[in-house]
Amino acid sequence: MTVVLGKLVGDGLLALLGVAGNAFILGSNAWHFSRVKRGGEKQGSHLAGEITITCIAVANLLLDLSGFLWFVTKVLHLDCLIGNAGYTCITYTLMVTGACSFWFTTCLCVFYLVKIISVPNAFFIRLKRNISVLTFTFLLISFIFSCVLSIPNILSIQFYQTNISEANGNLSQSACDMNISNNIPSGILIFSGVLLLYLPAVIMVYACVQIVGYLRHHIKRMEKKRASDIPLSSCSSSPALQAQIRISKMIACLVFIYLLCDTVLLLVLLSRFISNNALFQDFGAFAISVFSGGIASILIFGNSNLRRNLMSVCCPASKPLKYNSEQCFKVLIMK
Repeated sequence: MTVVLGKLVGDGLLALLGVAGNAFILGSNAWHFSRVKRGGEKQGSHLAGEITITCIAVANLLLDLSGFLWFVTKVLHLDCLIGNAGYTCITYTLMVTGACSFWFTTCLCVFYLVKIISVPNAFFIRLKRNISVLTFTFLLISFIFSCVLSIPNILSIQFYQTNISEANGNLSQSACDMNISNNIPSGILIFSGVLLLYLPAVIMVYACVQIVGYLRHHIKRMEKKRASDIPLSSCSSSPALQAQIRISKMIACLVFIYLLCDTVLLLVLLSRFISNNALFQDFGAFAISVFSGGIASILIFGNSNLRRNLMSVCCPASKPLKYNSEQCFKVLIMK
């Protein structure tokens, strides 16, 4: 009982941290959207990027809550109590929110890829001009895609509840067995898992490599100009370099942590085929909470608005600079 209580308390604290981080992102962006609606500062493509971050926060928040509920169900053996419909609903929510989190993060990486990189191509220029429409379409398709492809994995789960009172004379006991049915071909399950878990990871890695490579080339070019004493504008000085480094680090960290989360979710899904899968369940539940809080932290410190709002909450007496490094970098890439 002590071990079970320790697991619940530990995962609950981690889930609480993830919920707090994602709730802060939602509250901060809600305040920002209300200011934009009243005629605020940012609109257009910048707003599309912040909406993408909001969608990631919503998906991670639901992922954290459903993951903790799934963990409580497994640890306390509540499978029979909630029944097949309840367990299916919890598991489906866990799969959909996890897949949406991956694909929404992919959308954010593609957004930065199109926004930052400059390519002398007519098609790429049209994408850059219509980045808002592209982002919103990507988000909608990703949500529908995740909901549809998660169905085969859910349909393969079946519960069989049997009363064992006749065996030991105790009328209050029952047994509940979970079985993986063969109604869905294994090829379809594997194909849907690859599309949900590893296709967005491939796109994220490609976008990350392209962005980091472009920024490194841009930084070297700016350093050569500085070495040759060519006068640079205020937005081409060290603050812009720091912003480029911070954005590239944020994207690299997002890709790295989601690759780890891909592996963890794959282990959790594979654990259904293992008779003694308690270790995978515990590790999966803890990892989901850690990753949700980690992603929230990366987004908060990688986004200028979220970081500024966090500093205003922690240090209300401090006054922000008129132009921070990321604002300077945004002016630079818009040229």
